[in-house]
Amino acid sequence: MTTPQRTYGQRCGLALSLDLLGERWTLLVIRELTRGPKRFKDLMDALDGIGTNLLSSRLKTLEEAGIAQKVELPPPASTTAYSLTERGRGLQPILEDLALWGLGLMPPINERPDLTTRASWAAMTMLATMDRDPRPAPDGIYAFSVGDEDFWLEVKEGRSELRDGLPQVTPDAHLEIELEDFLMVSIGETTLDEVSNEVGGDRPRLATLLETFRIPVEAVQPAGT
Repeated sequence: MTTPQRTYGQRCGLALSLDLLGERWTLLVIRELTRGPKRFKDLMDALDGIGTNLLSSRLKTLEEAGIAQKVELPPPASTTAYSLTERGRGLQPILEDLALWGLGLMPPINERPDLTTRASWAAMTMLATMDRDPRPAPDGIYAFSVGDEDFWLEVKEGRSELRDGLPQVTPDAHLEIELEDFLMVSIGETTLDEVSNEVGGDRPRLATLLETFRIPVEAVQPAGT
C-alpha cells in the first residue's frame, strides 16, 4: 500500500484510520459505494465539485488500501465500476453513526437552501435509524422513486440492505413521491395519506416500515440546542 502523503505519524488505530480516510471527499466516495457499485461517471454526478483528478486519486487510494475494487457490471451496462470490498463494507456502521451524530448539525432548509439534498442520503440515515430500533421492521423489498432518484430497500430476517436503482424483482411495495414530501414523511412531520404519492403493492406494510425506517425528528435539532 502506498504511504499517505500526509500522516499524523502516530501508532494509534484512530490516527491511522484518519491517515487513510480523513482526506476531503474520501468518506463521501465510500458513502456512495455503500449503495452498490458505481461507474466513475455515477460518482462524479453524485459528488458535485470533486473534480476528475481528485476522484481518480481517491479511488486509487481506496483500491490500494483494499477498501474498494474494480468490478464489471453485467449487461446491459457491461462496463467497469467500483464497489466496496468486504473490508470496505465494514465501514458502513461507522458512516451510519456519523450520519446520525451529524443530524444535530443540520441547519434548517430555509437557512441553507444552497446545500444539496438527495433522497438517497436521507434514506441512508433512515436505514441507520431502523437498524438501531429495537422494533423489527417488516420483511420485504421496498422500492422508492423520489423525484428523479430510484433506490430500494430489502429487509430479511433482521438484516437490511439499501441499493440504488430499482430491484430486478417485483417489490412488495413501490412508493412514488416528490423529494420535499419524502423528506417530510421521513421525519414524521406528515404521513403518506397527507401528501401526494402513489403506492404500488402493499401499502399497509410500507406504512409499518416507515414507523422505523425514518429520521428521528428529535435528532434534527440545530447544534447547541
